[in-house]
Amino acid sequence: MNVQLFYLYLNYKRTILNKNKELHICNKLGESMNYSKTFKKIRIAKGMKLKEAAGNTLSISQLSRFENEQSMISIDSFIELLNNVNTSPEEYFYLLRKEENELKKYFNIIKNLLNNRKYDKLEELAIDLKNQKPTSNSWMSFLVLFVDSIIILDKEKRILNQPRVLSYLMKVEDWGEMELYIYAIFGFVFDVETTYLLMKTAIKKSRLYQSIPQDMNLLFSILSNNFSTFILHKRYDYAEETLAIYEKKLSENTLLIEPHLDFLFNKGILDFTQEKEEKAKEHCEQVFELCRLFKLTEQEENYRKRYLIWSKSYLDPDFQELIIKIGFIV
Repeated sequence: MNVQLFYLYLNYKRTILNKNKELHICNKLGESMNYSKTFKKIRIAKGMKLKEAAGNTLSISQLSRFENEQSMISIDSFIELLNNVNTSPEEYFYLLRKEENELKKYFNIIKNLLNNRKYDKLEELAIDLKNQKPTSNSWMSFLVLFVDSIIILDKEKRILNQPRVLSYLMKVEDWGEMELYIYAIFGFVFDVETTYLLMKTAIKKSRLYQSIPQDMNLLFSILSNNFSTFILHKRYDYAEETLAIYEKKLSENTLLIEPHLDFLFNKGILDFTQEKEEKAKEHCEQVFELCRLFKLTEQEENYRKRYLIWSKSYLDPDFQELIIKIGFIV
């Protein structure tokens, strides 16, 4: 089973600058969902105006909204559009893959900069991304906002509210994978009540993507990230409810080991918040044992580091931990 866990991991104390701070990030990137962006690039490259590309398939305004990622279209209409711009599906998906690789490249750069604590380089990357002037509501524009949020979290020890992200999610009536992915990685930038309310929408919408075991990672990423956010804000009632949903979804359908590990470890964290140290140790030991059983050495090491920090710091009122799991599916 070639499945891995990936985290943006932050441990810090509000009253101490850098003493107990750890920051890690990795990512697993799947479809970027930049169908419209790739189509627009093809149309412009072929020197075609909106009217020519739209043909009898769509109105000019409909095509414009699609290209600017403001609306989606049917598969049949999309195939017709490809014909209108003289592009085969094979050529299109080759170009789409290039877009995905570009996004993956940037996530890997962010991962390496954070792992090596090169925050000055991260700021340079943010400037570089902004200079590319990504289109509104494109994946690259959200990547800029994500980097900005991480920089503020590191420099000012505060969470940067991102109203544009919330506005986008509230505006889209029918969430697809892109919206679910955005919510999964940006849930921590909203106020805790908004994160809680949007979780209901995310769970409902994610049902469309739960028929394939690997797609369940998307739902579990959302639940894990929300659990961490609720713990950060000391909303232990929301955290407990999130774990109950997590457990129910695990019992329904998943063959993956990683969500089980996260669930057990999060139960241990909740035990720590209730000062049940022995119970917390019991849940975490189960995680370590499973990691050894499945030879997940790196995951075991990460869990052990977190366990040691929690066991030493859970009584400290200033201790905080935020975990952001990026649940893109390959």
